[in-house]
Amino acid sequence: MPATQEVIDGGYCVGCGACAALPGSAHRMELTVQGAYSARIEGVSANAAAVSRVCPFSDEAISEDAIAAVRFPQAKAHPMLGRIQGVYAAQVVEGQFRQRGSSGGMGSWLLDQLLAGGHVDAVVHVAALDAGAGEALFGYRISTTAEEIRSGAKSRYYPVTLADVLTRVREVPGRYAFTGVPCFIKALRLLAAEDETIGSRVAFCIGLVCGHLKSRGFAEFLAWQMGVPPQSLTGFDFRVKVPGQAANHYGAKALGVVDGMPVERIQTMQQLYGHDWGMGLFKLKACDYCDDVVAETADVTVGDAWLPQYVSDERGTNLLIVRHPQLAEIIAGGVARGSIHLEELTPDDAVRSQASGFSHRREGLAYRLWRARERGEWAPTKRVVTLEQAADESFAQRQDARMRVAELSHAALLEAKRAGTLAPFFQLVVPAAEHYRDFSRPLWRRVLVRLRRLLRGDPLVREALRRSQAVRR
Repeated sequence: MPATQEVIDGGYCVGCGACAALPGSAHRMELTVQGAYSARIEGVSANAAAVSRVCPFSDEAISEDAIAAVRFPQAKAHPMLGRIQGVYAAQVVEGQFRQRGSSGGMGSWLLDQLLAGGHVDAVVHVAALDAGAGEALFGYRISTTAEEIRSGAKSRYYPVTLADVLTRVREVPGRYAFTGVPCFIKALRLLAAEDETIGSRVAFCIGLVCGHLKSRGFAEFLAWQMGVPPQSLTGFDFRVKVPGQAANHYGAKALGVVDGMPVERIQTMQQLYGHDWGMGLFKLKACDYCDDVVAETADVTVGDAWLPQYVSDERGTNLLIVRHPQLAEIIAGGVARGSIHLEELTPDDAVRSQASGFSHRREGLAYRLWRARERGEWAPTKRVVTLEQAADESFAQRQDARMRVAELSHAALLEAKRAGTLAPFFQLVVPAAEHYRDFSRPLWRRVLVRLRRLLRGDPLVREALRRSQAVRR
């Protein structure tokens, strides 16, 4: 059995498309019923060994540590952040980068500088598609102008694949800068090592700090709560900055066509069920078996500086982890010109800014690997050491509960779509979600929550049902 078949059968495929991009590969990408991309094998690959080596979750692939050691030999190794040359809190001062971005604007600014400085000929990034109702909202595209880059700003918590865009990169010579989440950047590095053409065209990689990947269901579920059902959805903004609110209290915007009329709906995430990222609604299974939070194989990583001194600024502040000396020079030039503002952080600051992600991908992952082994299930080999015995019972139960919520959410949304109402979703998911939340609540809080829900129901659920059903009347 090909190593990639184990990945696919086990549910660990993230849909990156690296396997399908190799010439002679029998792998094809498809959209699953749950709304995420996964590979399908059609026949026998002419280069089966190479295909297995480019899959980021295959045991035949080399680790992030091995990739980074070759790419960044001058950078110091850190046990959580990978190799690092510098760690900063960053904000773009010039132009509209910060205003148009999810956070401090550094992702688009770096791409802009790479293109303007002639370091690359084009940028490969995720941008909004010209979607009809119910069609894919986002995908990878190639941009060759500053305005195209800026129009692709902001985070997209939505499934995409590199497969199609890599075909175009292969056809058009040039030096490209790629953006992506950790597993996608790792896949690009692995592919570049196997495919000389792709290798010659991947000039730089800008990584994104990643909590986990979402299926299409996340955008559909949030939009439905705002009165835009899945079949009517034409656009979505996951990161709307809210004046007067902390940076982590952002909003969401849904665009759609309802009753033949274009609509735009905006809500703060705190008003929507599912704003708790730790709950993991619509999370891909593979993300529970990933140990790279900060895109360790990327030349520079951009994320949110979730630290007390920055969260209060509604305009947003980036966490910046620099690994490549050429990117360090570009950033230093921006500081000298007054284009960007940097504050040096310690590696520990960076870890604290993503504390929950590291906990989930270290202690949590060690337990999940043990759990898979005890059940006789295949799981990818990771750099985290598997537990030798069962974890603390409460910790183990909390991890199990979190996985259960993610698993249930996919099936529950399918049931809601069949019924034409969100009610089945909440009936299936809320009990499991409350069970998960109980592990972080003291006993008195659990009792209070139960009484309040018994007497008044869940206010987020009540409002979600009211708004989603209003469009049906």
